[in-house]
Amino acid sequence: MSEPYRIGKLTRVRADGTKYWSYVIQWAGADGRRVRISLGTTDKAAAPALAREFWGIHVVTKNGTTMGTLVEAYLDTLPKPYDGWKRNGENDPVVQSRIKGAQRKREGWRQAKPFWGNLLPSQVDAGTSAEYTVWRAKAANTMRHELGPIYAAMAWAVAEKLLPSAPPVRLPAIPESTVGHLTKAEFRQFLTGCASAHVSLFAALAVTTGSRATALLQLPWSAVDFDRGIIRLRPEGVAAGALKGRATVPINDRLLPILLEAQAGAMSDYVIEYHGEPVSSILVGFRSAAIRSGIKAHPHMLRHSAAVWMAEDRVPMVEIASYLGHKDAGITARVYARFAPDYLREAAKSLNW
Repeated sequence: MSEPYRIGKLTRVRADGTKYWSYVIQWAGADGRRVRISLGTTDKAAAPALAREFWGIHVVTKNGTTMGTLVEAYLDTLPKPYDGWKRNGENDPVVQSRIKGAQRKREGWRQAKPFWGNLLPSQVDAGTSAEYTVWRAKAANTMRHELGPIYAAMAWAVAEKLLPSAPPVRLPAIPESTVGHLTKAEFRQFLTGCASAHVSLFAALAVTTGSRATALLQLPWSAVDFDRGIIRLRPEGVAAGALKGRATVPINDRLLPILLEAQAGAMSDYVIEYHGEPVSSILVGFRSAAIRSGIKAHPHMLRHSAAVWMAEDRVPMVEIASYLGHKDAGITARVYARFAPDYLREAAKSLNW
């Protein structure tokens, strides 16, 4: 990140002629002239922490730094596709996941900036977030998308000692999901519209692994273990929390011959390929298949479909959560338990008289 200040050295002379020095924090003042304040240390390791603390206590809170300044300073710390991350990690799923997450935050902030940009942290109270939702008049998920970067930026500002405490930015509650999904009959009909082999392979993988599209498009053949009958959706060497919702799942009997046929004709290291090249997006081919088949669908619906089919078949919520890579089975139950035939049935038996 490019800090709004610099750390330098300042040498001075005492009355007796001896010289002494210390690290200083310096920045351009409102009139454009340099401001320079001693940090009172000659310890190079301690100077950055002292500078952050000084900036937070004596400059940010006193000089009226806005919410917009803080949010944009936070966003500057996140990776950008054009600063070398993509070039050096174009095949690294962790890098690409971070880039996409950062892009979503920047998109959210672009919408929120007109309302929040010129507010001072001291002007934000418990009702400000609610006022914003009225001002924007958008759905709760949209509000979470736009308020999320602000919430994260305030936590970052406190950690960096740019603010003594975080302003009360409130995210709306997660709304009840409608869980758009396909029935098995609809999925079979959708497959009839898949004119390209890579689209039908993607669809089969998506509905049998419950994986997100990004994970499947980044899936190498080395992660498909035919001997053990499993697919490792999370790359080796990547921490469990680094990539969202990537589990190790079994290859079922329906998927196995499809994968074996695809591997026999593979022209690249990636499971999903087109003319020997990895596929960056499945949206165009998927949309064409939906039109041809007459089935309204988008790629993420296949992940929902996998979860719903398991729930309808009485698979325990804990197992569904593991299959989907959810960290909290409570989230899985909140979204998918309604599709389980026995959901709350035992509880209902207690309500006899």
